[in-house]
Amino acid sequence: MPLSAGWPMTRPFILTDLDDTLFQTARKCPDGRADGLRLMSRLADGSPSGYATPRQENLLAWLRIGQLIPVTARSRDVLARVDIEQAPAICGNGGCILEANGEVDAAWHDGLVARSRGDASVTAVYAELTGALDGAAFRHWVAQEGGMAQYICIKSNLDNGEVLADVERDLAGRVPAGWRVHRNDNNLAYLPGWLNKRHAVTYMIEKLRAGQPDAPVIGIGDSNSDVGFMDLCDFAMTPTRSQLWKSLIRDNAWID
Repeated sequence: MPLSAGWPMTRPFILTDLDDTLFQTARKCPDGRADGLRLMSRLADGSPSGYATPRQENLLAWLRIGQLIPVTARSRDVLARVDIEQAPAICGNGGCILEANGEVDAAWHDGLVARSRGDASVTAVYAELTGALDGAAFRHWVAQEGGMAQYICIKSNLDNGEVLADVERDLAGRVPAGWRVHRNDNNLAYLPGWLNKRHAVTYMIEKLRAGQPDAPVIGIGDSNSDVGFMDLCDFAMTPTRSQLWKSLIRDNAWID
């Protein structure tokens, strides 16, 4: 008889990153092809952008035993183009929290607005960091949510992101104190100190625990920046081909 027989199960909360965790672009799929894979996300023009392998699809089905809560850098609008639960959710690297009814958490938004007033202007920092970048070699923009500028994103048009290491090095002296820099694959992001997945997850977990104090919380992510929110959870998961896993096993004597 299963140990759980007769025991009322409390569903876990699954706080999970999306891109490169539950799905990825065709280039990152096995053999660099999307043949036979599940379409998970689309670009603004409707063209396909992200795919889940059969293993990822089965993982997603298993995770849905619990309550799945996206924790993503995607904005609310971009999250809407993903075939996944939409609310509750944390969007924009913590820049927007959607409540279970799909409404924006106004208290969280107002708190971010207040904290941002004491920091350097995101738009001003954007101009400083990207003013000299070659427009043909790089694309870049300010990510916004609810009319509020929140962080800076730079991507390479030259390669799969290898050149961004040089960009990060060259711009290091222009980054304001307290800002964080995140580079993973073809993504280089600059985030002010008041914007953080960790802060948003702290806030959300407190609300979840108020109603279900004994529900386990599982955090899933692929990048080093996801550690900030995964650390707050009871358990953590990461793909073994991820940036985070590669960091964990580096110089590990038990792997030969």
